[in-house]
Amino acid sequence: MSIQQPVQNRESAGAIAPLADAKKPATAFCLIVDDEKGIRSLISRSLRDHLVMTEGCGDAQSALEAMKLRTPDLIFLDVSLERSDAIDVIRGLGEMKYRGPVQLMSGRDVVLLEEIKRVGEKYELRMLPVMKKPFRADVIPGVLQQVGIERRPAGSPDAAVGLFEALCAGWIDLCYQPKFELRGGKMIGAEGLVRVVHPIRGVLPPASILVEADDASRLALAECALLKALKDWEIFNQAGNPLQLAINVPMVALQKLSIAAIVREQRPPSDRWPGLILEVSEDQILRDIPVAHEIATHLSIYNVHLAIDRFGSGHGSLGTLREFLFVELKINSSFVTGCADDTNKRKLCNAVIELAHRFGRHAVAEGVDNAQDLRALTEMGCDIGQGPVLGRTVAKEQLTALIRQQAKSLRIIGA
Repeated sequence: MSIQQPVQNRESAGAIAPLADAKKPATAFCLIVDDEKGIRSLISRSLRDHLVMTEGCGDAQSALEAMKLRTPDLIFLDVSLERSDAIDVIRGLGEMKYRGPVQLMSGRDVVLLEEIKRVGEKYELRMLPVMKKPFRADVIPGVLQQVGIERRPAGSPDAAVGLFEALCAGWIDLCYQPKFELRGGKMIGAEGLVRVVHPIRGVLPPASILVEADDASRLALAECALLKALKDWEIFNQAGNPLQLAINVPMVALQKLSIAAIVREQRPPSDRWPGLILEVSEDQILRDIPVAHEIATHLSIYNVHLAIDRFGSGHGSLGTLREFLFVELKINSSFVTGCADDTNKRKLCNAVIELAHRFGRHAVAEGVDNAQDLRALTEMGCDIGQGPVLGRTVAKEQLTALIRQQAKSLRIIGA
């Protein structure tokens, strides 16, 4: 998504396009500029079948903003756009000194199209033969071949599996780890965790695709997770529990993505929606507290709140927390594991819990994996817990089934 443009003006296969200065992935990137959403979708689907990432724009301004994020390997360009036209785009490409191929497409008369093509050539663009509308999706592979973009079917055994490829092919999904009130035992939320489902190799560990991922692809992953969490909430709500979902995002995603705009446009319409929690690690928040505070304040307008993840791993202080809006302090799992028997860990957990309560916030223990630690955390007054002893990470379908089962049990009890 564009940092400035409304989300309806641009759409991408998975998320935002990688930044121009990032290491260029092997997979190609195409920009589709057309005021007809159906045309954008038609081209995008065909390109994604060949593991080509796409971004669609409906107007010249959005297209040129997209160009600042990543230089496309190919541009599909319609003549008539929203509040603009192909000449506006061509002039902008010329100013940016873009030298890549441009596939002009339109149903207008041939003479006009050829003149527009000549204007593009004047700006030293590589103007391909005009593609007349309407056209079929099966002509798109021929355009790729013409400009030298390798055709590589998604899911082929020899295809390299990286984050960029997984986003293109739609292999990214969320699984969920339930969060429980420690005193009442009620499931009140869930943390969405990224998983990669390859059509041939099955579920892959996220770490395997993140090792060589560029920063911009990580941003794309954050946006993808955000959109999926908003969509999945409606499934859980219909099953009987309006869980408050949480996802982990890097600080750079809070700064670069239009999260407020995304939530404003994509949030569930239900009055039962409890909002969303974005978890950011303590060390990243500490790098720029004023910026973090501004972002947290802005997002709270849209019922999106920040949690400080892995608290205790950095060098946070009481003074730091005074300047930052948050809803949860998540105790680092390294302190949680063994806190029942280790005096030092118990003291650390207790200190974090007291600190959270001092600010009127919840303390969340993550990685709770045995009954002894669970009992100790409950006695210390910890509010929420997550981990294997409470509920293992499951696919959204399994969590949905669990919610339905619990809702059915409550109805029976109340009958």
